[in-house]
Amino acid sequence: MALTRTAKLKRTAAALLALLGWIALGLGYARFVGATGDQGLSSTEATVRFFSFFTIQTNILVALVLTAFAIRTGPEEWLVHPFVRSAVATYIVMVGIIYLTVLRPIEPLQNAFSFTNIVMHYLMPVAYLLFWLTCVRKEGLRWYDPLLWVIYPLFYLGFVLVRGKMSGFYPYPFIDAKTLGYAGVAANTAGLLIVCAAIGMCLVMTGWWLARRQPV
Repeated sequence: MALTRTAKLKRTAAALLALLGWIALGLGYARFVGATGDQGLSSTEATVRFFSFFTIQTNILVALVLTAFAIRTGPEEWLVHPFVRSAVATYIVMVGIIYLTVLRPIEPLQNAFSFTNIVMHYLMPVAYLLFWLTCVRKEGLRWYDPLLWVIYPLFYLGFVLVRGKMSGFYPYPFIDAKTLGYAGVAANTAGLLIVCAAIGMCLVMTGWWLARRQPV
């Protein structure tokens, strides 16, 4: 009975976090489209730019995994696999670290203290990491999984550079090829991938240590 109550509490907490994540994403989208519309961009271009941010894509993944955990239905089974959940943990922790160390110092105050910014850059990295520590099965994680997890950020960076070449828009200053040149972007990309792999390896080693603690 106690285990059942614990499982229900975990699913309820996941559902509430997922709802908060979806709300933040919806509000963030409305705010972004409204702001870029004032700059003369079409709604289509504004939408593409919004979903070009790694923060947005990662928060969508977080919300999807939390929703799947709360629902626990067949079609979402791939989202509850420890490989996927751990990869998402790596990405969202990376989002928090990069924001605090690189982006926060140059963020305008009105953006830094907005509801959507606080949820996506502060709350979700911490909340999802706690979710991963307490609710995710750790069995099956392999030492080379972090090397596989860097594939998504690598493809993301490739997409951003290709689209940036065509549109002139780069979501983040550290991958702005117009300002840094491709050599500078390549150096920053290598650093980001190393950070991603390092975070992933820390999670894998933590997962091995916690492997005997099965979530309900």
